[in-house]
Amino acid sequence: MTILIIGGAAQGKTAFARTLSPEQDIVDDLHVRVQQAMRDKTPLPNASDFVGKTVVCQEVGGGVVPIDVFEREWREYTGRLCCDIAAQADRVYRVYCGIATCIKGEA
Repeated sequence: MTILIIGGAAQGKTAFARTLSPEQDIVDDLHVRVQQAMRDKTPLPNASDFVGKTVVCQEVGGGVVPIDVFEREWREYTGRLCCDIAAQADRVYRVYCGIATCIKGEA
């Protein structure tokens, strides 16, 4: 089962993920992994890399659009990757203030 969990920084996403999946099935901080791959110029992750996993990603698209080209490209890629993962996921949750809301699938 593929699960995507999104939400702002420090909202309890990882703690919630641990209630759903064994530790080894959790991919935490997807946004950081994408950023590191872009900085290192290594292959970027794609949605098929996360089939059967619980993926945790911080929302990075809200707020002011950065002037820095790298920051804009990183946010764009991360957002599109989350859309692709959400499309294939069995469940998608948004966590806000430690409260998870199922926005796709049945909780």
